[in-house]
Parts: sequence; C-alpha cells; structure tokens
Amino acid sequence: MGDIQYDEASADALVRAASAAAEQLRGQGAGRRAAVEHGTDDFDGAYAKRFEESAQIEAADRPKLASVLDDLGDQVNDATAAAKRERKRQEDLAAWQVRQDERDRKAAESPTTFFEPPPALSFDFKPSETPIAPPSISAAFSARVRTRTGGGTPSGKSSANPDNLRSFATDYRALDRATAEKQTTLLNAWNGFTGSCGWVRISSATFSIGFDRLLEENGEDAAWADRIADAFERAGGHGSLSNATLDVSAAAELPPAMQQMFAPGLTPAEVAALWAKLGYTTADAANLKSLPLPVLSKLGNLEGVDYWARSTANRVVLKTRIAEAADEVEALKSTIAYDNGAAWSRASTNLDALRNIDDSLDKHKHNGDRYLITLTEDVPPLAAVSIGDLDTAKDVTWAVPGMGSSTTGMLPWTTAAQNIYDQQADGGPDDRAVIAWMGYKAPPVPVMSGSLDFGVLTNGDAETGGDNLAASIRGLDAVRSSDMPVTNVVAHSYGSTTAAFGLAQPGVHVDTFSTIGSAGIPDSLPEADDLHATHVYAGQARNVWAVPGDEKGDQWAGSGRLSPVHSIDPTSPDFGATPFGADGVTDADGDELKGVKDHGVSTPDGEGYLDPGTESLTNIGFATTGQADRMTAYVPKGLTDFEQSMLDEMMKAH
Repeated sequence: MGDIQYDEASADALVRAASAAAEQLRGQGAGRRAAVEHGTDDFDGAYAKRFEESAQIEAADRPKLASVLDDLGDQVNDATAAAKRERKRQEDLAAWQVRQDERDRKAAESPTTFFEPPPALSFDFKPSETPIAPPSISAAFSARVRTRTGGGTPSGKSSANPDNLRSFATDYRALDRATAEKQTTLLNAWNGFTGSCGWVRISSATFSIGFDRLLEENGEDAAWADRIADAFERAGGHGSLSNATLDVSAAAELPPAMQQMFAPGLTPAEVAALWAKLGYTTADAANLKSLPLPVLSKLGNLEGVDYWARSTANRVVLKTRIAEAADEVEALKSTIAYDNGAAWSRASTNLDALRNIDDSLDKHKHNGDRYLITLTEDVPPLAAVSIGDLDTAKDVTWAVPGMGSSTTGMLPWTTAAQNIYDQQADGGPDDRAVIAWMGYKAPPVPVMSGSLDFGVLTNGDAETGGDNLAASIRGLDAVRSSDMPVTNVVAHSYGSTTAAFGLAQPGVHVDTFSTIGSAGIPDSLPEADDLHATHVYAGQARNVWAVPGDEKGDQWAGSGRLSPVHSIDPTSPDFGATPFGADGVTDADGDELKGVKDHGVSTPDGEGYLDPGTESLTNIGFATTGQADRMTAYVPKGLTDFEQSMLDEMMKAH
C-alpha cells in the first residue's frame, strides 16, 4: 500500500492562481465598459452595432470564465480534502495492520491467550479497506467567436471617430496584458498541478484553450478597431464610409470578391469585369482611400481597374511610402560608417524617387489633371503619371523614355510628357491624355554616367519593359472597351527598342507609333509592318556621335544602333516607317521650328526632342492627333565631319 500522488503545495498554488485570475477578470468590468463607451462615441451605423455586439459577448464570456475558475479552485480544494482523507485512511489501516500483526504473533506464541476475553472497551476495529475514489476535476469554458463584419446593408454607411477607436484599442490591450499575466501564472500552476497530482482525474480542462481564445478575441477587437480607425484616417478623418468598404477595411482577411479580383493570371478584361461588380464610382473616392494599404498597393497597379481608382489608391500608398522611406533614411544615417553607406544610399535613392514622383503629380501651373496610375513595390519604384483623364480621354499617348531613365527623374520626364500634351492642343481634342510612362528599368548611359554597364546594346531590359508596356496597353483596352480612344506610343532612344517589343505582342495594337532618337529597332522586327501600329513614324536629328567636336546633333542614337541585336534605323527606307524632320525648318506658316541639337528630350537651350518650339515636338503633336498631313518631311543629312574623316581614313587604308 503506497502513498497517493498528490502534492498539496501545487494544489494550493493552483487555487491561488485560479482565484487571482478570476478576480482579475471580474475586476476589469468597469474598465472595459469605459473603454467601450469611449469607442462608441460618434460611432454609428452597422459597424457600431457590430462593435457593441462584440463588447456584449466579451462582457458575458469574461465573468463566465471567472466562475469556471472559481469552481476550479473549489474542486481543487475538495480534491485536497479528499487526498488528506485518503492518506489518513491509508495511514490508519497501516497502523491497524501493525497492531493486528502483533496480536497474531502473540496468539501464535501463547495459544491459550486466544481464549482470554478482551478487556472492556478495547475492541480494535479495522479501518476501511475501500479507497476513497479520486475526485474528477472539470473546468470547461469556450469563448464565443465574435462577428465583426457584415450584418448591414452593403449600400449603407457607418461613421466613426478614429481617435476614440484608437483609445478603445489602447485601453483594451492594456487590460488584456494585465489579464495575460494572471493567465500565465494560472497555466504554470495548472501544469504543476497536473504533473504532481496524478491521483485526481481530469475529465475536462478546456478552460485553458477558452482563456486563450477569449484573449485572442479581445485582441482581434482591438486590431479591428485600429483597422477601422486606419480606414477613416485614410479617408480624411471623420465622416462616413460605406459598409461594403468597411467589410474590406475592417476584415482580417479580404472578402472573396476582392480575393478573386487579385487572383494571379487574370486578364485585364477579366479584372475589369470583376471590378465592375464591386460597384465603385468616382463618388466613392473617400471609401476607396480607406481600404487597407496592401489592398491599395495591389489595386493601384491592377490592369483593368478604372484609372481614377488606381490613382486614388496609389496616391495614398505614395504618401505612406514617402514617410516610411524618410524614416528609414534617418535611421540609417548612423550606420553609414559601418557599411560604407550602401544601405543608406539605396534608401536615399528610393526616397528621392518617391519624392520625385510626388512632385510630378503637382498640376500647379500646368494644363490637365494628373493621375498616378502605376506605383510598383520596387525599390525605387516604377511609376506612370497620366496628364489627363484616361477614363474619358479621346486620345491617349504613352511616352516611353530611353536609357538612363528612372523615377528619380520622374519630374523631368513628366515635364516632357506635358510638352506633348500641350503641343497636342494644336488641332487635337480637348479631352486627351499623355502618360509619362516610367514603367521599366532602363539601362544606364554607359561610360558617361560612370557605369560600365552596356545593357543599352542588349535586348534584356527592352524585352521586360515591352511586356510591361503591352500589359498597360491591354489594360486601357479593357477599361475603355466600349469607347476606345485613339492610342499612340511615343518612344525615345532605348525606349523605342522597348516599345517595339511591346507592340509586337499578340493582342496589342495602337493607332500610331513614333520614335525619336531611336537606339535601334530589334533585328527580329525588320519592318514597320511587324509592329501592331496602324502608322509608324520616326524622327531623327543629325547623327554626330559621342565624340568631342563642335558639331551639334544626336550624339547617342547612332551608337545605340551599333548593337548586334537592335541595329535597325527606323528612318531607313527599308524599315518602312514614315520619317519626319527634327533638324529645324520653317513651317508652312512661316514660323521657325528649332532643330534638335542633343540626344536628350530637353536641354537648357530648348533643343531636345520634346522641347517646345522644336520641329520634333511639333511633328509628334501632329502624328498623335491624326494630323499627319501637317508633319514636316525628313531631309536626309550628309556625313558629319567625324564620319567623313573616318571614311577618308578607311579609303586611305585600302
């Protein structure tokens, strides 16, 4: 007969822990009520009802758990008493057995004593041999799941004060932290009890899982309140938001309709159909801003979504990313000495790009509203700014930049696109749009920029960029399928190589494709008819090569066409495009149009391909607005002094 496994110290510790946790739970009633009342201030609509319902469930579940813990303590106390009784029974039985053994020994030694009558009142009754049954401990509790979204009319609205909701979340988390401390002590005590008190039986112990779930639900209430506060703050603070929007903003997971739209592999047309089902209009801009940042980031770059919505989403994301990037740059300043500034330089470049994109959106002193229709998650990001409304424009032009371009130069490229937009006013429609499309990673300018990267002579970046451009064109097709505008692509330098790859893809077509200072059309596309454009135009200033000298003209385009894979000059007769003038001319009205004196799109002297008053920009304006009859003709130029000298040397050698 052995001792039972029951450690009274562990049992007492569990009773104390259960009592403390129960007291903590009950004692939080006033604090939680105050937090909820603060949160409900200025909170109206279906979501306010969800908030109150969750609070009511918590207010009922919490004391229920406290009662379970009280009962657990009582059961353990009863078990301790039963264990004491069982130990006493075992001890008494063991002592009686000793006495009985002694009596049996004496009887064996003197048999006659067996017949002696026992003394009065000396009967030694045998204690019970039936063990006290081990008690069964039961502590069952299940916290209810709280419904936080839905329940209201989708077209209905809810209003809230984000500051009040944040205060609720802060107070709730503080109360949960205090409770979690008691919970930890309780669970440690429970583990100690079950490990050292194996004599008792455990029939149910779901209070532990239920306690966890209660705190998880409380934590989700706080997170939910923060998500609603975030939504209202992104939308501008106070006011009201549609319940349908809050179903997305407040949910821990995206609703099925949104998940379906973000599914990989959808065509822009399929996205457009799903987007239409969501029912957002321009009147819902505030609601759209309130969506979670990860949703806005995806939405802003999803081909097939209305452009007003993409721009609304991207502007919210841009503002957030600028703040985050500025914080990162500041935080990295102290580490420059340790990592040679590489991380800081990368972060600083990213911040410069984001700020440059932001600057490019300022329509002050410019014609045409501006929309941020692309903002990728790259570091630095790719971007596209539309001057004019792509959802309504009757004429749309993509402006594709060349080598050395990136979003750190988004402002000057948007200025170049603005020049196209302004030039199109001469005979073009009032409702038009020009996209400053910085939608691919362009190769650097070799050597001159300090880089030994000669990617400009390869097709790698152009093929990737061509895929992106093709996707953008398909996106417009999907959004504007019922009233397609005239579409144009204007591509500069290596951008013409990129655009050519895009325009060769199946299902892609534009009305016009114009190259300026082309670095070469891919050799795999030897004729203009290989490109899916109704009309192909090409402008080229005089080639002067990138060598020292007094001659002015395009010093880089000819070098780009030395590439072994994109060597085709789009102004050559064999290619079949319509070339136009870029070196300066007096037009039909007697006005002097300046000639291009540099490979760039803009120079301080106003002699770049897209500078106002140049023959090049004037012709681009006509080409992209259906006025080809007003374009000036291309006049082939003779050899430059450098080319003539090279030819003379070759003749001498032979």
